[in-house]
Amino acid sequence: MNICVHTSPDRRGENAPHVFYVGRHRLLVAGIRERWVEHPHRYYEVTCDDGRRFLLRYDTEQCTWELAGVYAPRYLSARYR
Repeated sequence: MNICVHTSPDRRGENAPHVFYVGRHRLLVAGIRERWVEHPHRYYEVTCDDGRRFLLRYDTEQCTWELAGVYAPRYLSARYR
C-alpha cells in the first residue's frame, strides 16, 4: 500500500520517516526501532506515538513509500479503543 511519508534529517543527517499518513490517519513516528537496506529498498521499523509499530519501505529507484507491515499491538491506546 503506497503511503505519504514526511521525512526529516536524523542525527546522522539521513532523511528518516517523521510522520506518515495511512488513509486519513496521521501517525507520528516516536522512534525508529530498526533500519536496514536491501537494494533498492530502505526499511524502517517504526514505533508511533500511540505505541503501534509499522514497517515502512522506501524504494530508492521509484522514490515511493509503502506500508510493508503492521505489527500486532501489545495494547491499544485509549484513543483507539
